[in-house]
This record gives sequence, structure tokens and C-alpha cells, in this order.
Amino acid sequence: MRIHPSDPVVMAPHLKPNSPRRARTGPELSADSRDTKRCRFSTKIPTNEEIIQALTGAGSRSRRTRNPNKVPLTATHEIRMLRSQVASMEEELQGLQSKWSEQLPRKQTLAAAVRSAREKHETNQSEKAHKELQQLLQRQQLLYAALQTALLHAPLNSSGNEMFEALHFDTQLGRDTQQREKMLAAHNERSLTTLPSIVDRFSQLAINKAHDKRGNATDKSVMPLSQINITGGIDYTLVSSVFVSEIPHTSLEEVYAAVLAYFDAIPASMKRHFGVKASRTRLNSSDSAVVYRRSIFNGSGVPATVNNIMCTELTASDGMVHIDAVADDPLHPVPQSASSQYGICGLTITPRKELVTGKTLSITLRWVVVYRYSMLPHDPAIRGDLDIIRPILNGDMLTAAVCSYIKEQ
Repeated sequence: MRIHPSDPVVMAPHLKPNSPRRARTGPELSADSRDTKRCRFSTKIPTNEEIIQALTGAGSRSRRTRNPNKVPLTATHEIRMLRSQVASMEEELQGLQSKWSEQLPRKQTLAAAVRSAREKHETNQSEKAHKELQQLLQRQQLLYAALQTALLHAPLNSSGNEMFEALHFDTQLGRDTQQREKMLAAHNERSLTTLPSIVDRFSQLAINKAHDKRGNATDKSVMPLSQINITGGIDYTLVSSVFVSEIPHTSLEEVYAAVLAYFDAIPASMKRHFGVKASRTRLNSSDSAVVYRRSIFNGSGVPATVNNIMCTELTASDGMVHIDAVADDPLHPVPQSASSQYGICGLTITPRKELVTGKTLSITLRWVVVYRYSMLPHDPAIRGDLDIIRPILNGDMLTAAVCSYIKEQ
């Protein structure tokens, strides 16, 4: 075998035990000359590990596997170790085959067991691959959001910004109590008037996007639908989500009650599922038609303190919930250190009726939510927080809570 300095990968030639091509160890090759040749060889041809290290930027590592005494192993020793491992695995496999044959003497039963084990293994591999793909998608979204932040001279349009601007009314509260109540009442009136169309618009955009991606005809359902997006701004990051689902229930009132129960139970749910301590304090009069309160989240993820306005309404034709944030309140200011993130959302429920009879078949739930972080997309804190709030964003927690509530009635 000829070795050229330009070869990118060096493979040791396989020598048979009696091969005449073994390296000569006679007096014609002195130790100094051998060392010199080794030195010239190593300077001309990089090893596999050096090539990988140069391409990936990985840190320096020992070139050879070391034994417990920290002595580098030669290629021959590594090959022997690999052969020993292969032999051990083959012996273990034969033992398992014998054990299965003894415990399952019938060929049909054995074949079924083998098939079941293979299917279970394939399922585990598929779930592992799915999880890795989700993590890869999340990293790609964060990278894309970081690129958006970098292109400040040419900002990119995104539904995340539009959704945030539509849901966030930026209500300003003063110090006078009566004036504050008037501002809260005006906020509530605006919410009841505009929220259904806002939620419907972004839900329809998500449905159209899903149809385009799948190439489906418009008459084919894409529900339940969940779309999560990450958008970078000048000094912030938006994580937005659209969730649309059909609740298999005919009572609009019960589904509405289930939705309110979900929002009321958020502190307990965050503690139970994610280890996040959450507390709430009412900031306005308890007899007010609008709920204005402070929520504090501590524990896992990004800690946050936020003042929320919650508007709700149930009519004969639909139900709605709108939760907005008040960024600046002179009577109840949020500490700068605790205002790194907050979430706002809008939710509607409407009956889906049979065209001919008008009978209610199910309840359509539409939910749009945006989390705003006062940090850039590449901040590790955002990635950690996404792992926590993903079940919230994709509608898993909401659906489970609503269905559980209805089942208990």
C-alpha cells in the first residue's frame, strides 16, 4: 500500500499473521532513522481526529484511547479491544436468543415476540428522532430570530410583531382611582369589540399556511393546529403561537367555564408541572367588572412579574378571554429586574353547527398567545424558558384542562 501525503484519511493496512510485508526490524533500520521517518510522516499527513478537529473546531483531545494506567493505546491494541467487544456482543446475543427460545418454544410465539420487540425499538427510535428534530427546529428558529435582530437596517415583516401589536393595547394608568377605573373600563370595551376579529384573523392565517404547506384542499381539516414562531426585534424577542382545535362538546357554557377554570388554575398548574412558583394579587376593586392583578413567577425558567388586565365575556354566540399586560403603572410599578418577560393572549370559543339543522356539533377553540422577552434570541435563558412553556404554547395544557373539566361535570 502506498501512502501519499495528500490522502485525507489514513488507514492501517491489514496484515496477515504470515504476511511477508511486515515491517523489518533488522539492523538495516536504526532507531534514529525510524524516529526521523515517523516525525516526517506525522508532519505531512494529519490524522483522522486532527481533520475532524480542524473542521469542527473541537477542543484538543488525546489522539489515542488510554488504558486505566493512562498509557496511550496503539492501533493494534484498539483493534484487539474492538474485536473483544464484538465477540462479547455476539456471545450476549446468542445468550438472549437461547433464552428466548427456551421461554418461548413455539415458533409462532417467538416470531411474534421478536416482531413486537423490533416494533418497540423502532418506535423508541422514532420518538427519539422526533424529539431531536423538535430541538433542531427550535435552534433554527432562534438562529433565524437572531438574524432578524442583526438586520436592523432592513427589518423583516413577521406575524409575531403584528400579533403582539394587535393584542397589546398599551393601556396607560394614572394615579387617580376613578380615572384608573375609567381606563380599565375603556380597555375592556375595546377588548370585547375587537378581540374576536383579531383572533379569527391570525387563526385563519395559520390555517391557510397549514393548507399551503401540506398541499391540502381547503375542505380538508388541519385541526388540531399548532404553529409556534420566534421573532427577533431591536432589543427583544417574541415567541408567538396560534392554536386551533375542536372541543368534542356541545355546550358553549360548559366549555367557557372550563376555559376560565384553566386560567384560574395556572399558578397550581405551573407548580405541579414545571416547579414554577406563581402567585396573584388583585390590584383593583373586587367588585369591578374588569380584573386587574399582578402575577409573579419564580423558579424554573425566566422569573417574571407582570400586571395583567383580564377581560372575559360569554354571549349566546361565542365566548372570549383577553389577557393584556400593563407595562407602566405608577401605583404598582414592576421592578426592572423582574420585567424581563411577560405573556399576552386572546381566546375565543364558537359553536360549530350543522348547516341544515343548526344543531351544535362541537366547539371551535381559537387561541393566540405572545411572550415578549427583553433579551435577544441568542440568550440561553430564552431556550430554557421555551422548554417550560412549550406545552402552553402548543395548546397541550389548555386542551387537557378543558377536557378534564368537562369530563368531571
